[in-house]
Amino acid sequence: MEMNKTLLFIGGDLSGIQKFIYNISSKKAMVSLKGRSAYLSGYTDRLCHGILDIALVQNSPTKDVVYCSGGKFYLIVEDQPAIRNAVDSYYAEQEEKLWTEHRGQLGLAIAYIPFIAKDNGGVIIEGIEYETIGELWKQITQKFSSLKNKKFSSLLLDKYDEFFDVILEGGETKVCAITGIEDKQCVKLDKDSDGNEIWVLPSVKNQVELGKKIRATEGFKTLEEYADGSYIGILRMDVDGLGARFVKGFKTFDEYSSFSQKLSSFFDKHLKLIQSRFKDYLNIVYAGGDDLFAVGRWDKIIDFAEEVHREFDSYMTGESLSISGGVAIVSDKYPVSKSAELSGEAERAAKEYRNSKKNALAFLGECTSWEREFGQVRQMMEEFVSQINKNGVPKGLLQQLMRYAELALNDRNISYIWHETYYLTRQIDRCEKGNVAARNFLSRLRKEGLTKTKEDYRLLALASRWAELKLRTYNNS
Repeated sequence: MEMNKTLLFIGGDLSGIQKFIYNISSKKAMVSLKGRSAYLSGYTDRLCHGILDIALVQNSPTKDVVYCSGGKFYLIVEDQPAIRNAVDSYYAEQEEKLWTEHRGQLGLAIAYIPFIAKDNGGVIIEGIEYETIGELWKQITQKFSSLKNKKFSSLLLDKYDEFFDVILEGGETKVCAITGIEDKQCVKLDKDSDGNEIWVLPSVKNQVELGKKIRATEGFKTLEEYADGSYIGILRMDVDGLGARFVKGFKTFDEYSSFSQKLSSFFDKHLKLIQSRFKDYLNIVYAGGDDLFAVGRWDKIIDFAEEVHREFDSYMTGESLSISGGVAIVSDKYPVSKSAELSGEAERAAKEYRNSKKNALAFLGECTSWEREFGQVRQMMEEFVSQINKNGVPKGLLQQLMRYAELALNDRNISYIWHETYYLTRQIDRCEKGNVAARNFLSRLRKEGLTKTKEDYRLLALASRWAELKLRTYNNS
């Protein structure tokens, strides 16, 4: 990094990534998902290297890639009028390409800020000194927001008909079977199980073909195969408060570089090691930047999320970061786009949990903090499953506990306490005298029921739902 010389901080932000990845039909779902994910990763790299090539052509002595992952890139080059003009032209060219290929499903913002790096850390922007380099991220993020509010504006006059004219059905117009977009350029992919021709956009066909190549290498399964007669889990996770960390957390580029390399290493490499422990049950569709999107059998997805949290906590030791996630549990026939929306809603609920303290997982309609409730709920679930499978405790207990929890959470009348006590007493009496384990377990539940808070009942209901679904999955397999 050259000190006391005007440099150009250039950033790129590819928007709509998550929606682009999962906005598909169930046809060719897994190969489409994987192909789209790989396409996006490669496209981000190509964008970044396109600007590096501009700097190379202009003989910029400084060409540093600060970060490139997850649809974002930041780099530093020498500030020259020719480089600024070339970047502006490159941006316009790439925006037109995105529109032509994806019809607004993806957006792009490329912006730059001239600055001077100070010897003692910090930067000077437009004559104003700032103590940390975070000001660069703050200002470029503001520029991204402004550009996103008027994306494709430069194309409106030149391509007015493409933006606003109604596309009439019929004739040469086909509907892409993967994205639902109508376009005359659609091409044949292959035939479905009923012998009907499948038409897709040319870019989608390329993505499907890419997905097939990845499947040949990785050997991932179809959604139906992952479900294995049960349900599919859709997981979305991302790092909590990372934007604020970029703005406030670093004084020098070396500090930022060290941090970003560690973060990229976790999402680009270490996640694959975690996935390898679950290779028969799930697959990471997308991982980059600070988030991930994975699909697989519902119970293994929850286990995987816990592993990701545990190892992220260990991998990023000393960084004071956390990661939150949301899981949607659906049929393997449920539309991928809808299930991804459900997991996104669950992820948002996790980030808003306990006054936005984050560091949580939302699943089965409830939130649990990683530090507090999740382990407690898992322990209860496992005990329920064990007592029912090994000690003959009736499975109907779970439904009864969920019923009492619902009354506790929604009714001011406390009669549910006496009903629960009576029900558990009856179950104890029905146990064989020699079944000490079951009798002790039910007796403990009865005693705890007299002092439970509403929060206790909420977690009890979640553990009961989890156990019931797990018993159904394994007893039917």
